[in-house]
Amino acid sequence: MFSLRSLPNWLGIFRIVATPLLVWLVLLGTAASYLWAALLLVLMALSDMADGRLARHLQVVSPLGVFLDTISDKIFVAGVLIPMIERDLISSWVAVVIIVREFVVSGLRSFAASEGVVIAAGTLGKQKLVIQVTAVVWRLLAASAATGGAIGSFGGGLLLPLLNLWPAVMALAVFWTLLSMLDYMRQAWPLLVRSWEPQ
Repeated sequence: MFSLRSLPNWLGIFRIVATPLLVWLVLLGTAASYLWAALLLVLMALSDMADGRLARHLQVVSPLGVFLDTISDKIFVAGVLIPMIERDLISSWVAVVIIVREFVVSGLRSFAASEGVVIAAGTLGKQKLVIQVTAVVWRLLAASAATGGAIGSFGGGLLLPLLNLWPAVMALAVFWTLLSMLDYMRQAWPLLVRSWEPQ
């Protein structure tokens, strides 16, 4: 069942299966659990970046692999944001913007596909995930330090001022999320206009 050629699919499954663990770690609300959640999130994001390249390198791109790659990043991003609201680590509107963007983009790509047009993931979309994960990891590390974690005393506390900059990084993530959504809407706009009044 497991082989090198199936590794990209297993990486997608790993991200989905690991999401409940990510949720649990954030909800625990301890310095250690926030740190472990950050490390797990980084691992999940790295696997998301690797599986597509690996599939192309092994020439095993498949509909299942595309499906897993498409949904898994949305699942683990939503999976970390929602418990962060519960723990009062981020404002609910931040999660709403990020999650709604995923619905909008998925809808636009499905609509375009029904019209025979493929809207490929652009540079902004790929950068978006990196910036989102960076912002969330930053926030989790700041929460770990604030909860008394060892990371707060690292370097004699020199890391704390840097960690406290997390709102700026989160704001950048929200901005990039909206920017990437507008880029998809720009690409889909001619199709939307053409289909507004069916011939």
